[in-house]
Amino acid sequence: MPSKQADRNAQKRAAKKEAAAEADAAAEKSVQGVNLTEKLVELSKAMITGSCLLEHAPQLPALLQDSNPEKKQEIESQSKTIFAALGERLFWHNPLGLAEPATPEESKAKWLEIKGLEMDMGPRKKKRETGNPSLDRIMMNVCSYLPQYTLVVLVFAMLHAFLFRSFFACLPWLCLYQLASVLIPLETMEQVPQVPLSECPTKYRVAATIVLHGLMLLFFAYELLWMMNFLWKILLIGLIALHAHSVRPASA
Repeated sequence: MPSKQADRNAQKRAAKKEAAAEADAAAEKSVQGVNLTEKLVELSKAMITGSCLLEHAPQLPALLQDSNPEKKQEIESQSKTIFAALGERLFWHNPLGLAEPATPEESKAKWLEIKGLEMDMGPRKKKRETGNPSLDRIMMNVCSYLPQYTLVVLVFAMLHAFLFRSFFACLPWLCLYQLASVLIPLETMEQVPQVPLSECPTKYRVAATIVLHGLMLLFFAYELLWMMNFLWKILLIGLIALHAHSVRPASA
C-alpha cells in the first residue's frame, strides 16, 4: 500500500504538470492571437497592393500619350489585354478590384465554402481556459473570408446610399457604370449597329473603365467614412462579427 505522503507528492506533481500545460496553452493562444492580427494586416496590404487600380492605372499614361503611328497596333493589342484583365477582375464578384478573388471561379468556390460552414453559434470556453476563443474565431474567419466580408460592406454602403440618402447617390450608379463598362463589348453589336463600338480605340475604353473604378472606390470610402451614420457602422460591424463568431472555421 502506498503511503499518504507518496499520494500527496503524486498529486502535487500532477498539479504542477497541469499548471504548466495551462501556461503553455495560454502562451500558445496569445501567440495565435498576435499571429492572426499580423496575418489580417498582411492580407489587407496584399489585397490593396495587388488591386486592379494599382496594377493597371500606372499603365495609362504610356497608352494615352504614345501617338506613334508605328506603335498603333502594339498599343491596341496591349489595350485589349488590359481590358480583358479588367473584365475578369471587376465583375460582380469583385467590384472593388482587390487582389482576391482573381476569377469568378475562385469567388464562387469561396461563397459556396461560406454557405457550407457549420453554424454552432460560437465556441464554448472550457474551464480554466485562458485567452478569448470567441475573438480568435472571429479573427480566423475574417482572415479567411476578408474579400467576401469586404463585398458585404460595399453592398451595405450602396443600399444605405440608395435607400436612405438619395436615389441619385453616386456610389450605386458608379458601380453600375463600372459593370456596364466591362460588359459592353469592344466590337459593334448586331443588335445596335448604329453604335460603332469598334471605332473607339480600346485604350480609351481602358481609361474610362479605370477612371470609373477609381471614382467608385473614392465614393465608397466617402460613403463609408463620412456619410454613413455611426449607428449603421456599428450595425454593419456587429453583423459581420456575429457571422464570423457563429460559424465554425473550415480548418477547424
